[in-house]
Amino acid sequence: MRNHRELVLIAGVKLAMTSFAAGSALAADLKNADDERSKGIHGMVLLGGGIAPDFEGSAEYAAIPFAFATLRAYGAEMQILGPEVALNLRPDAVFQLGPVAGYSPGRDDVSNTVVDRLDSVDAAFEVGGFAKLRFNGLLAQSDVLELSAKLMADISGGTDGARGSIGASYMVAVSERARIGVNVSTGFATDSYMDAYFGVTGAGAVRSGLPAYTAAGGLKDVGLGMMATYNLTERWGVLGRLQYTRLLGDAADSPIVTEEGSADQFMAGVGISYSF
Repeated sequence: MRNHRELVLIAGVKLAMTSFAAGSALAADLKNADDERSKGIHGMVLLGGGIAPDFEGSAEYAAIPFAFATLRAYGAEMQILGPEVALNLRPDAVFQLGPVAGYSPGRDDVSNTVVDRLDSVDAAFEVGGFAKLRFNGLLAQSDVLELSAKLMADISGGTDGARGSIGASYMVAVSERARIGVNVSTGFATDSYMDAYFGVTGAGAVRSGLPAYTAAGGLKDVGLGMMATYNLTERWGVLGRLQYTRLLGDAADSPIVTEEGSADQFMAGVGISYSF
């Protein structure tokens, strides 16, 4: 398996955390309900596997790792989404916020031979932040509604761009052990980010046979996801997730997508969780 794929997908970022709200709802759901744990250090880890596109806009899929972890201590919560780490400074408040830092491996050595001839996208270190509103018990005693926004900017020169998302998630218990949830999200990006991943330079057009193309910034995609969890014991659980994302605008119109890939992106995964 290629290095870029390992780095991107070990995170489960594209799979489990397409919207930041979904990741937060996952953490809220999988932690043990015992209130006594909130007095000390506690958290959970999730490991599993799934499938996802080989690269953003690809029509080819690959088996992937699926991982997530969260740790709560001293009034803060840290979420580790593979190469992305978020620190929630107000995890028990209605309005929550915090910094986010991550590593994006870019695009290089992909399985599609035509896209592989294009200019590679350099790896990037990104920093940013998130904010969200969490509402408990709106329609049922056990439900959680979250509205979230996240913005990340490249600080290392990989794309010299920025990307962000806004989303909403809703989770509710259907039994003492089982919960189901749904999330919607939309992503946007700047000119530099969009052109790096969806543009085709003149030299790239000559090497690949694709037409030259310049991608402008704006809306990048919309997504819809579903998630279900089941507590096997007090500490062990299982989670399944499905995600559909539709590329929009200049991303969907890119020849990388129209001629060699697909604007419809599907992801799925299942994992085992352990709470402590």
